[in-house]
Amino acid sequence: MDRLRERGIIFGASVTATQNNVDELFSDEFVDHLSKKGALYMWLFHYIPIGRNPNLDMMITPEQRASLARRGSNLRKKKDIFIMDFWNDGTYVQGCIGGGRRYFHINAKGEVEPCAFAHFAVDNIKEKSLKEVLQNPLFKSYQERQPFSENLMCPCPIIDNPKALRDIVEESGAVPTHDGADEILKGKTADFLNDLSAEWHENSKDINEERMNK
Repeated sequence: MDRLRERGIIFGASVTATQNNVDELFSDEFVDHLSKKGALYMWLFHYIPIGRNPNLDMMITPEQRASLARRGSNLRKKKDIFIMDFWNDGTYVQGCIGGGRRYFHINAKGEVEPCAFAHFAVDNIKEKSLKEVLQNPLFKSYQERQPFSENLMCPCPIIDNPKALRDIVEESGAVPTHDGADEILKGKTADFLNDLSAEWHENSKDINEERMNK
């Protein structure tokens, strides 16, 4: 960061919040440290249980997420660094931006995924044009459901509306893009996300109303 700052290069920081580090990441000390180093923005991701052997204990709790949403808004008002929260800022972008609505992901193999965290695909960019890919059943199914909830604090089909992702994958015939990608759709992980998302929908109502009424 020192070298980037010394050379006048615009840069920011990307961080991932877990149950164990979320308080530190949004502490005045950490945010001020990044600002002093010259970072102009901080891009916040929440830990998502994807891939092989996901650790569900690392996901932030609904209470932590609510605190994070309010803390992030307060920090934006008083700090010299712009903070973006990929999940808690759904109210500012009218929900999920994935699935080709504003964004999609192409992995190293050329498989076109609706999101960097949703590892499912129907087509490969090496075999079809991007225009054709974005009209396939996976992307159509995604966009037909957006926003996934009227509560825009619950934008994500992975952790906030998990049934939506399961329905999309089944309906579109999308396949996992790596071993273990489908773990998020079934068993222990699916049950955990069902419970977590239901609790978050309830906990986030007040925050959503506050932001919508501004």
